Amino acid sequence: METKILGWSNEKISPLILGSWEYGTPSIIDENNAVRIIGKAVELGVNAIDTAESYGNGLSETVIGKAIKRFKREDVFIITKVSIDHLRYDDVLRAAEGSLKRLDTNYIDLYLVHWPNHYVPIRETAKAMEKLFNDGKIRYIGLSNFSLPLLREFREHLSKTDVVANELHYNVLFRDVEKEVLPYMLRENIALLAYDSLGLGYLIGRKEIRNEYKWYVLAREAYVKNLEPLVEEIKSIAKELGKTPAQVVLNWLISKENVFAIFNTTNEDHLKENLGSLGWKLRESDVKRLDESVRKVIIDYFTR
Repeated sequence: METKILGWSNEKISPLILGSWEYGTPSIIDENNAVRIIGKAVELGVNAIDTAESYGNGLSETVIGKAIKRFKREDVFIITKVSIDHLRYDDVLRAAEGSLKRLDTNYIDLYLVHWPNHYVPIRETAKAMEKLFNDGKIRYIGLSNFSLPLLREFREHLSKTDVVANELHYNVLFRDVEKEVLPYMLRENIALLAYDSLGLGYLIGRKEIRNEYKWYVLAREAYVKNLEPLVEEIKSIAKELGKTPAQVVLNWLISKENVFAIFNTTNEDHLKENLGSLGWKLRESDVKRLDESVRKVIIDYFTR
């Protein structure tokens, strides 16, 4: 498995990060199967797992804790998040203890603030996160869904360490981060962890809609029009390269400097398919074709 350096740290993690919110939802996957999929992913070289205390009210963390027991702790890079409602100083400390207990570990590799809370001073949250770092409870501090101004402000309140990553919505279609926050993060050597990397499957032609996704799909369809040409272009490029659409979309992300792709799967075949996005790189002409298709989607949106 190839690896990439996580931001300014010396940590080598897999370019693909296993997402786990579904592992906290028994209606999607039962615990035994979730443990099996996680174990298989680690066996195949995916050494980074992304979770949060809010995923299944902690169930996802519990499942991950069980799944990684048969591996050396240092061989699995655990990323978890403190919820938006737990950003007061003492609440951050309690939330971290809860995550440590559910994960059954002595430390968290990367602890993220899941969402900014505009009713809680950023300084208060940052100081609590740094307390956890100083105490050895977490190895690195990160953020999630933080805009450029908020990212900058958070960093100003850290004195012993720095933000190493920001988890953001980013894929071949949704590229708002490229305007401001990604260029800044590249300059500062802060990693971008991209979630919704496959656009819930719509970027690769998936038609079925799980009930858990319907809210997102309805919101997306309210402003994204003319998506089919982009999907067809992705399929066309995949066919030419002897790859699958998912491999093309994931490769587009992980080929970028300091960008990691979070992917979710409950299926071993899909897990192996996603790993096929590693070890090669899209041609420059393919990237240009994707860019042109995306521009048509966005132009269509602004002209309706």
